[in-house]
Amino acid sequence: MQQPDAQDTIQISSAAMQLRCGFRWLRFEPGLETAYRVEQFRGGLKFLRVNLAIVAASLLVVFQIEYVVMPAIGAALPGYARFGVMTPMLALALALTFMRRAEIWYPRLIATLMPIALMAVAWLGLWAWGLGESRLFVRLIIATIAAYFLVGLPFRSALVAGLIAIGFYVAAAIAVDMPALVLTNFFCMLLVANLMCAAGAYNMEHTRRTAWLESRLLDELAQRDGLTGIYNRRRFDEHLARVWQQCVREHRPVTLLFADIDHFKDFNDRYGHQAGDAALKAVADVLAGVARRPLDLAARYGGEEFAVILFDTAQENAARIAEQTLEEVRKLNIPHAGSTAAPMLTISIGVACVVPMARRSPSGLVQLADQALYAAKDAGRNQSRLLQAEYEHMQTGYFRRHMLKGDGQ
Repeated sequence: MQQPDAQDTIQISSAAMQLRCGFRWLRFEPGLETAYRVEQFRGGLKFLRVNLAIVAASLLVVFQIEYVVMPAIGAALPGYARFGVMTPMLALALALTFMRRAEIWYPRLIATLMPIALMAVAWLGLWAWGLGESRLFVRLIIATIAAYFLVGLPFRSALVAGLIAIGFYVAAAIAVDMPALVLTNFFCMLLVANLMCAAGAYNMEHTRRTAWLESRLLDELAQRDGLTGIYNRRRFDEHLARVWQQCVREHRPVTLLFADIDHFKDFNDRYGHQAGDAALKAVADVLAGVARRPLDLAARYGGEEFAVILFDTAQENAARIAEQTLEEVRKLNIPHAGSTAAPMLTISIGVACVVPMARRSPSGLVQLADQALYAAKDAGRNQSRLLQAEYEHMQTGYFRRHMLKGDGQ
């Protein structure tokens, strides 16, 4: 009995689901959100550094022009106050971009620093206003624009920083007895500036996120098999290399299942290629159901052969999973009168389970799983065989192996 909804589940990727559901609040589901932020930060890192350097240098020039052209500002604030807010913060932000794992630490630190910097700029403007110089208020507007567009803050963090600055400015202005009419004027200008920046930043980030999802979706489609909807050989090779390295670092086992449809050529000859395609899709659905965890993967390896990567799966579980997979394919009840293994469509499975080592490559695991598959075929098909590598006895390029006997093997 086939499962008609399974194929749809395979083909709808996380990026496609996110595009379908939308992201009105500019947030993806957790896995996509993390990937988006990391890729966006790394991709725009060079431009972020340029922006920070340009803004810092521009502020230094503006401060000097103010000191020369408008001496009243220089008289209103001492030098350390004029230079001691945004410029050091920008310099620190630029330094943070060179940290290890900056894609993790920079967004967190800048989201904390920016509200503090805006409040400091607001306080300096109020200080200068108390001394009779109101023109420094424009610095708060400039700092607000920088928070939304130039320092790498996402929309939500920039909006929070802007709202904190507005609230602080109003509270501090009341504390220093600013006349209500003057405060209303400054508040309205600050609010309008935030609204305009927020609208622009929201639209810009929404467009950027949409483009990222579409690009990711196209990449995912390029890595899927056109007939079955599961991943293709290219994605299999990339994922196996990635999982192998992670298992090396964490000293965890990795299992590889090779599955082959028994007597598939005879099936095509007897029932036709359309029936053959339907059979491939049905088997792919079953194997996709095996690879449910984030680091597991099911792929069409070629022709009627499939592969499943199982992260952190020991040999006992691997043998059990292989037997369950054999049974699920039998339950499809697809007639196969030309098979010598059974009257219905069946598969043979070769299972390899190893704990990767840094001096070994994934090609050995592929070789071992392939040998296990041939062992299952030689034993009569419609069954599984599990081989385990003995690392301590390996010779370069070859696996010394032994057969693990168990149920159904």
